[in-house]
Amino acid sequence: MMNGVMRVLGVVALSLTSTGCDFAGSDGAGDSESQADASAWTYVGEFAYAPHDDELLTLPVELADAGQGFALFAEVDGCAQVARLEDDTSTWVSALESGASCAACEERFSVIAGAGLLVHAPPEPRSGPARLRLGKIDCGTLSRVRPSADAPASSVRLWVRELPTLPNELVVPLRFHHGPFSSRASDAESEALLAEVAALLAPTGVRVVLDGSSNDDTLPDSIHWFEGDPSALEPHVEPEDGVVDVVFAGCLEHVHPELGTHTLLDGLVPRIPAQAAPGAGIFLRGRACTAASLGPTSVSVEVQARVLAHELGHYLGLHHAVTTDGQAATLMAPNPSLVVDPRFSPAQAERMRLHAALLSEAMPDR
Repeated sequence: MMNGVMRVLGVVALSLTSTGCDFAGSDGAGDSESQADASAWTYVGEFAYAPHDDELLTLPVELADAGQGFALFAEVDGCAQVARLEDDTSTWVSALESGASCAACEERFSVIAGAGLLVHAPPEPRSGPARLRLGKIDCGTLSRVRPSADAPASSVRLWVRELPTLPNELVVPLRFHHGPFSSRASDAESEALLAEVAALLAPTGVRVVLDGSSNDDTLPDSIHWFEGDPSALEPHVEPEDGVVDVVFAGCLEHVHPELGTHTLLDGLVPRIPAQAAPGAGIFLRGRACTAASLGPTSVSVEVQARVLAHELGHYLGLHHAVTTDGQAATLMAPNPSLVVDPRFSPAQAERMRLHAALLSEAMPDR
């Protein structure tokens, strides 16, 4: 550690093709395909929070050869957010912000609750290292945690890898889980929905296929969810590398534990991107919602296809895109059912393919 900066030399410069090099934790012989994929990740270390300008931040971590971008997997005690991210020419995140995701940042990141993926993809290659700090967030309020003498010790564990080669087309398997209030429980209804979603996604190079379907009678009438607490989602997904769970629930409500506000949702993912996060899946509302603000209890297949495509966009790293020009709005508008021309922009499609490529590879062994 030099000048208060943890330097991780060369950890991002890992070839995604075979190089004949052995990575830490591998004997270099007889590795299975999954182990080879997992070896694309390098364990950076465990970092404790320390007081800094009335916040709790990790020491800066310097990632060498990060000009092409990188993916970080983080396991955190409680909740955390990117507080600083910069390279020699650009500042991507300049301050720790409260809220579900940063707003005044050049590259948006969502709060991590327990674990999550962070992807830094600069629009143009850079030279030199990137420097990163994470900050501690209160899971119940999504606000910055202030230093306190009685605060329990907590830390962040990080793994890093370089970004995969961006493919022109790839497959994302979806696995449907139907609750008692699912609006697409029959095979014919599921196939009709999948066909509509596939048509919306076709121009992006992301091809969705149905990996399987099951019934989940344990799904309650309503799921209450908050970004800092994914525990209500976890029992209803079956995490598997490369597969996206789609849960056809009853009613979905965003409930703020401190403010007591309830907001009805058409769909949700636990965070952006959702891969490897607790409760990772796409949740869609079903026939249990009767509130006038959500319209009829059963939505058309075309409308639900837009919602599913929108939520898959979130799952694959896209935040909402707000525009004052309704004609220019994409499916990542806050309300995709009102979009005149339901599509994704070329930049959104590229980001989705990048995350889909990460989805198709193993997460780090830990």
